[in-house]
Amino acid sequence: MKIGFMGSGAIAEILSQKITASGIAKPSDIYLYDVSANRLAYMSEKYGLTVCCEPKDMIAAADYVFMCVRSDNAIDMAKTLNAYDFTGKTIVSISSGIPMALYENNVPGAAVARALPNPPSRIGHGVIAVAFNSKVSESQRADLMKIFGAMGTCLALGEDKINAITSLTGPAPVYAFFQGIVESALLLGIDHKTAAKMAFGTVEGCLKVWENNIDNIGGLLAETSTPGGISVRQLYNLEQNAFKATVKECYEEGFLRTKAYSDGILEMLNKE
Repeated sequence: MKIGFMGSGAIAEILSQKITASGIAKPSDIYLYDVSANRLAYMSEKYGLTVCCEPKDMIAAADYVFMCVRSDNAIDMAKTLNAYDFTGKTIVSISSGIPMALYENNVPGAAVARALPNPPSRIGHGVIAVAFNSKVSESQRADLMKIFGAMGTCLALGEDKINAITSLTGPAPVYAFFQGIVESALLLGIDHKTAAKMAFGTVEGCLKVWENNIDNIGGLLAETSTPGGISVRQLYNLEQNAFKATVKECYEEGFLRTKAYSDGILEMLNKE
């Protein structure tokens, strides 16, 4: 399998590390193009990847072309792709909010996939949703699921779900909740080091219990809620402060922001 990256930033580095570590492809079979010569030199020297001086060389060599460019650069980059032959190749959109239609419009008939690995993917514990257009063959789908599976949990979904998954798999709200536990401990007189260890241990323990009963989070809550007990009072306080509504609004806002960006691109394409 030969894999190409348009852009050699953080996501390309994470993907290439996971791909080579899992044996999916050899370092020499990973091809990079980037406008930054210094970045290319770093990737080549550190990982033994193959550097391409022109986009055409990377595209010609690769079976899968990963578009690892910033969302605000993706439109201009996509417009340059119609100069190249993508027969038998798959374009993979890795930029947040960039719909497959952008590449389909600029490379008619191309096989296109879309995914966005979340930050925990760098340690193999990511959650990655992947969408495919109708031109992607079964063998190409299997290859891409294998590639993204090296980064964690990989789910094949329709593209209409990708914007929602982008929001739901973002770690910032989760880290904010963890920080809230630590700060609560500080408020109650626990030193920071102890507070952090306590919070981590509690979260880790709850996740392990949930892992063994993944479809019954409501049952786990019921088990911890003794009538008139501490947990019931804590849950009541959260309800009084609209805790669940706040969480839902947080993720809905992330979804709406991503969707608005995607919808803007689709509107632009429809006007062309």
